[in-house]
Parts: sequence; structure tokens; C-alpha cells
Amino acid sequence: MSIIETEITNETVALPLPIRVRLAGPRDCEALCELLDRPEYAEEQVMTWLQTPGTTLLVAQSELGILGVAVLFTRIIPGPDAGMHKVVEVDNLVVRADQRGRRIGRRLLAAVVEWARQRRASQVEVCIGDVNRDAKRFYESFGFAHAVDRLVLAA
Repeated sequence: MSIIETEITNETVALPLPIRVRLAGPRDCEALCELLDRPEYAEEQVMTWLQTPGTTLLVAQSELGILGVAVLFTRIIPGPDAGMHKVVEVDNLVVRADQRGRRIGRRLLAAVVEWARQRRASQVEVCIGDVNRDAKRFYESFGFAHAVDRLVLAA
């Protein structure tokens, strides 16, 4: 299943490479592990994501292989009108280091939003820390707005 298809230009290849965004599966585990920062925990983390209900992994792929991943959590929350609302949270969005700066993250995020709309989610959220200014600028440039309605207590 391809959620979105687009093209990127790779400096080592003269022609644009088509990329597509699709659901990840167990066969993608090795490539997904290579995207993560902590290799000693990567396989366990990827397999946990793949096996956890309500968690979805979308991957951006080209002939070069997997270029990026978005880890999504879907949850149902009560809404202000006493109804229930579906929320998709972007837990993690990573693009392969040698492919950054080529708008793959934006294309992956566009696919996330489209995927959420197809599932009738009322909103897409991302939680970023105060120290990650680049991530904040990235999401704000996409149209995400700051919202302060969550209180957190460490367990």
C-alpha cells in the first residue's frame, strides 16, 4: 500500500528517484534499526513498535532502500462535546543521515497527515522538547501550532 508517491533528487544520481510511503512490517526491521541512534536497543525497540496495538510505522522508501520512518501512536480521547476523538501522535520521525535536507521528512510528514485523515483522526500531534529548536521549526513550518493543554507527572 502506497500512501503517497513523490520524487527526490539525489546528488549521486542524475535522475530524480521516486519515493513512496508505505506501512512498515517485520521485514523492514534491519533497515529501521539503522535509522535509530542507539543500536544496542534498536531491534527490541523496532519490534516493540511493530507489535504494539495502536502503533503504526510509515516508511519512506526509494530504490536506495528505506530513507525515513515515522512512528505513530493512535489513541481515542474524550472530546469537549462528550464524544470521542481519534488523535494520531507522531512519536518519532527520522530520516537517514545521508538523505537529510532533501525534503524527505516533509514528504513523510505529509503522508502521516494524509494517513491520519484517511482514518478520520481529529488531529495530529507531536511532542517536542524545548531544546530541540530545529524540530520545532520543522513542525511549525508544516503548520503545527503550539498548544498547552497537557499536564505531565513522572511515574
